Amino acid sequence: MTVSTSPASTLKAFHVDPTEASRYGFMTGAKHFVGLLHGDSASSLKQLPSDTFNVAVTSPPYYWVRDYGYEGQLGHEESVELYVEKLMEVFDEVKRTLHPEGMFFLNIGDTFYSGNGQPHGSDPKCSSRDFFRTKVRPVDKSGWDIPKKSMIGIPWKVAFAMQARGWTLRSDIIWNRCNAFVEPTARDRPHRQYEHVFMFTKSRFYSFDRSMLAEEDVWNIPIERSRRANHNAAFPTELVRRCIQVGSPIGGHVLDPFVGSGTSIFTALAHDRNVIGVDMSDGYVDYIESSLEADGHARLEWPNLMKRLQTPSPLWDSWAGNRHNFRKPGTPARKV
Repeated sequence: MTVSTSPASTLKAFHVDPTEASRYGFMTGAKHFVGLLHGDSASSLKQLPSDTFNVAVTSPPYYWVRDYGYEGQLGHEESVELYVEKLMEVFDEVKRTLHPEGMFFLNIGDTFYSGNGQPHGSDPKCSSRDFFRTKVRPVDKSGWDIPKKSMIGIPWKVAFAMQARGWTLRSDIIWNRCNAFVEPTARDRPHRQYEHVFMFTKSRFYSFDRSMLAEEDVWNIPIERSRRANHNAAFPTELVRRCIQVGSPIGGHVLDPFVGSGTSIFTALAHDRNVIGVDMSDGYVDYIESSLEADGHARLEWPNLMKRLQTPSPLWDSWAGNRHNFRKPGTPARKV
């Protein structure tokens, strides 16, 4: 007997505490839905059911690289270890909410240890980086156990921590940012042109549509220069599209626990997926909500959205990426 592994193939009971986050639901004309949670990611994700999302894709705030203008923001911890632990609190919830065959694409960048005190001057290209010219960051303080001017290696510290918590790291995709800014202060090293996009899976058995891969493990994708919602580090639409299309069928469910200015939401909708995003920033949530309203999407009550979230894509069983449709060359396709 074949046991169904459709995402949320049965309705699940879960606890919702309405005080944990503000919640907004929308329904498109094509009957796809958007959920937007305004609050702390780790707490907000607890409101979502287990074993549901086909794919998660996100780029969390990097360690002491930008100031997003609100208290309690992730990325401003006193130590790298605490930053990694705070990320793990979020990613534990991502893992819980992922379908058993689900995937998680994590884009994360590194930080340099300076140890030389507070920088001076200004950054004309990115005002959100000027904050560290008004305060001393932990990476500017001396006394670390690595040499000054060292790259800290944060992406791999995060990856190893996730492996220790049971994630399967299947690929380290290199995002070649073809049009990356030059770094005028970096006179004694190559300028940084790439970042990591780690491909994690909840299990070693997972669903993945290889036919949708545009490139292998080096993705040549330009940075988008959009200044929407005053976000200088927005995800490129093309990067999100690739992750969504290899990791979910049409009508599937997408999650972004650090949704920022909403690239994952708008890209998921453009490619006929359902999506839920979480963010702590008032400005970003207001921007996404206003944009969805301006696009003419109807409001959807949260309980109705939750019911729809627990219904899998009607194309799940026939989707080319469904692992039960994988077969060796020359063997017949599985009947559905």
